[in-house]
Order: sequence, then C-alpha cells, then structure tokens
Amino acid sequence: MQAKFSTSELRQVLQHDLSLAQHCSVYVAFSGGLDSHVLLHALSCLAVDYPFSLYAIHVDHSIQTQSADWADHCQVICDDLGIPLITRIITVDALKGQSLEAMARDARYTALAEALPVNGICMTAQHLNDQAETVVLQLLRGAGMHGMAAMPVTKAFAAGRMLRPLLGYTRASLHEYASTEGLNWLEDPSNQDHRFDRNYLRNRILPALRARWPGMDKCFSRSASHAASAVSLLDEIGQSDLVHCQAADNHFFPPAIASLRADILTDLSPVHRKNALRCWVRMNGLTVPGDERLQALIRLLEESTGKGAVVWPAGAFRLYNNLLWLCDSPDLILPGDEVLEWSPDRPLQLCKPELKLQATKLVGEGVALSALEGSVLQVRFRQGGEICKMPGEHGSKTLKKLLQDLAVPPWLRASLPLIYLHGELIAVSCLWSSPHYLPSVDEEGYLFSIHHRIH
Repeated sequence: MQAKFSTSELRQVLQHDLSLAQHCSVYVAFSGGLDSHVLLHALSCLAVDYPFSLYAIHVDHSIQTQSADWADHCQVICDDLGIPLITRIITVDALKGQSLEAMARDARYTALAEALPVNGICMTAQHLNDQAETVVLQLLRGAGMHGMAAMPVTKAFAAGRMLRPLLGYTRASLHEYASTEGLNWLEDPSNQDHRFDRNYLRNRILPALRARWPGMDKCFSRSASHAASAVSLLDEIGQSDLVHCQAADNHFFPPAIASLRADILTDLSPVHRKNALRCWVRMNGLTVPGDERLQALIRLLEESTGKGAVVWPAGAFRLYNNLLWLCDSPDLILPGDEVLEWSPDRPLQLCKPELKLQATKLVGEGVALSALEGSVLQVRFRQGGEICKMPGEHGSKTLKKLLQDLAVPPWLRASLPLIYLHGELIAVSCLWSSPHYLPSVDEEGYLFSIHHRIH
C-alpha cells in the first residue's frame, strides 16, 4: 500500500529520515506546479511550530511565452502563504547536439545554487514516480551504478544541502493532498511535448507498465536504493586505491587539478583501475568520461610511451613523466602576453576564474618581505628567453632549463604565473623563488602558491 502524503508524514520525514535541524533556512524550488506547490504548502504549515526560515525560489527559464505570468502566479501563492519569493530569470540556448531539457535543468540548478546561502537547505519536489522515470532513463542510456542510483534523498549542494523529502510519495498522493487543501497550481503545456524523453516515458510508456505491474514505482525506487549502497562501496574502494596512487608533492598547476602515479595506477586490476579513475574524476567535480575514453586512457597507460592525452567535453587526462594529470578543461587556455599588477597582501585572480595566486607569510622561506616593501609586483606568463638567477657564483639558468629540471609537463609551462620585481624574475609560481631574495632564518617571507576552486 502506498503511503498517503500529509503534513504529519512530511514532519516525520524531516525529523527522522533527513534529520532536518531546527533554526535552519529552507529554500523550496518552486515552479508553481502541483508537486512544488504541495511541498511549499505543507512546509508552510509545519513552519508554524517547527522553527525554520522558509523561502521559495522560482526560476524563470524564459522558454515559454507565458513564463512571466507563471512568475506572477508564484508571487501570488507566496504572498498568500506569507513566504518570501526569490525569482531568478535565466536564458537557455540549446547548443548543437545538446538537449534543451538537460541544459534547462543544469541552468536551473545553477540558479538555485547561486541563491542558496551558506548552510542553507534547498528542497526540491521530485516524487516516487519521478524516481522511477529517472531509473528507466538511466537504464536506456546504459548508465552504471551511479546512474542507476538515480536521485538521492539528500546530498551536498552549493554551500549547503539539497533535500528531496517527497521521494517516498506518488504523484497521485500529492494530487490528493492538493485537492483536499484546495491548492491552485500551474500546468506546464511542455509536459505533453513528447519530443522530450522524460515526457514520452511518463505519458506513453510507464502508464502501460504500471497497469501490468502496479508496484513498479516502489520496485524501481528499491533498485535505486540498492544501487546507491553499491555506489557507496565502490567509492570507498576507489578512494582507498587512490590513496596508494597519489603523487607526492602534488602541486596544483593551471589547468591541472590533480595528479596520480601512473605506474601504481597501472598495477591495479582492470576493474579497480576503472573504478578508481571514475572516482577520481567525480571527486574533482568533473563529469565522468564514457567507457570509450576510459578505455583509450587505459591503452595509453599500458603502452608505456610516457606521454599523451585523452580528452572529453568536460576535461582531459594528460600523461607525462609517470604522472597522470586531470585537467578541468579539454583545451589548453594560454594567457599569452598578459601583464597583471599585484600587491601580494591579497589574492590575485588569474586568467581562469577558478584560479588565484596568493602569498603566504612564513618565517625564513620564499621572498623576503623587506625586499618587497612598498613595491607592486608584476605577474606575467612565459614568452621565451626568461632568465632565473641562481645562487652565489652559479650565474643564471633559462626558465626553460629550470622547468625541465623540475619535470614540469610541457603543456603546463606556458600557464605558470611568473612573478617579477622591478623587471627581474623573482619567483615561478609555487615552484621556485630567487635565492637572491631569500629571507634570513628569523625574517618573514612570502611563499607564493596557486589555489584551484574545485567545482
């Protein structure tokens, strides 16, 4: 028997299944449709004696001609419930070969993430039938365990968490609640557009399956739960394998975000190796490449040529000198002849938005503060012919030779920030500082480093 939705049912889910803390801020993704209206209404009833701050977020995709009217409708509903409404207007342009449905979803979640404060809770209204649809779609796409696990009830999201408290209830149960409470909701006409896979599945295929197997939705949800348990185990194994493969002195170079020892990775069994690679990519916030790309990488590792690359739309693997690097972009973005002025008392954003250069004060290391007093540094990028002064009577060394000695991969060299004082190269990213500017053992110095924001 299917669970009947009610405010008391929702209270139990929030208190026991999701352990929702009191005095938190809850932001409901509110489209104005049946599901999100039910969630918002039930939460507004609980908020009377369950002390959390409640807000609604409406994302206008600007796809439908009547989308402005929908935003007005949402405002009326929120005014009646006494709930503040945040509206975000976005534009979705489908790129060639990409699904408009998928791009709209990604843009919506980006807008929700940007609106969510630190430690905020974003609640969405997906229900049991939505979960079944997701499992079937993932099966049709040939997904692995992570895809089969479908939508989790709770997960980290932006600066807070995302909760899906309605995953245990059918749409019919939510409809019954809405009718009993006299709710007025919107119907999106695009839900009948069978060009979209989910709509076709929802309106044409699943009703026939449901007629034959009435418990289908709960069975699919149970399968998703089993897959989620398997995913947890696979991730534990993958993380354990990655610990052994971790490269020593793993500096973060732009655009690389992590590196592994290729020889140790190759020694893993094929199943462990693939699982570790998938886990590694996910841990660093990137979309996992398909089997063909992973297989191409494994061939590259086994060929032992020592160098090469495998790219996919979300990123790239690059192999050099027994290190496998993970990059967050398939293309190398070269900063060229850009010159940035920098005061090291605050971080400097580099040519890529997620990268910043900063200076940390340490005693007896880096570049002496006394040498920089009152000066503005310049940050440039490699053009060729740069000279690094060596200690004592050792003269100088070309930057090219220095980077070779440090085993910096060739494809990284042009994007390393070079730090200049009065036209003299005094530091190369976090890799080298001029010995002529070393602080004394009890003097403070600046140690330079690059920081990468993981997605």
